[in-house]
Amino acid sequence: MPRITAPTVAEHRARRHTALQAAARDILLADGAQAVTPAAVGARAGLARSSVYKYFGSTGDILAQLAADVFAAWTGRLRAATDAADPADGQDGPGARIAAYVRGHLEFARSDDRRVTDAIAAAGLPAECLDWVAAQQRALVAPLREALADRGDPDPEATAALILGTLDGAARLIDAGRDPAAVTDAALAFITRP
Repeated sequence: MPRITAPTVAEHRARRHTALQAAARDILLADGAQAVTPAAVGARAGLARSSVYKYFGSTGDILAQLAADVFAAWTGRLRAATDAADPADGQDGPGARIAAYVRGHLEFARSDDRRVTDAIAAAGLPAECLDWVAAQQRALVAPLREALADRGDPDPEATAALILGTLDGAARLIDAGRDPAAVTDAALAFITRP
């Protein structure tokens, strides 16, 4: 009988799940998505491969959960940043929230979390996992769409897509070695100019 290493079975399972996710993330960042297998994740976490299947049905499930966790964490950070945005420099409330979103999004672009989501996207996920990840991606953009709607934008969905295109371009500039602060300032100036 397996030994429970926490006060409750639920907490024991939560700890194991967290350890498996951390192991999968470490493997992905070190060796790429193709190296993330139930056997490798179990070995890194000190569990048998069969134990990994109690938490994840497949490699695709592991990768989808990693992506969902990253998106959920960044959605929380972006939501907190936009909610706490303070109108300054002549910006109204929605303008300050849009600026906070831009800064937060470009912070994400410089993080290991982006490397995780990029590696997972390049690896491809099974169709059943794609809807789950797509829902997380939509949630990631929600604070921006809401700020645009509050500003009176007639089509917040389209404007958000255009802003995300700009932010993707800014991320590529940062990836190419440009100064992140200068790129962020340029992106903000471009996005918020009248």
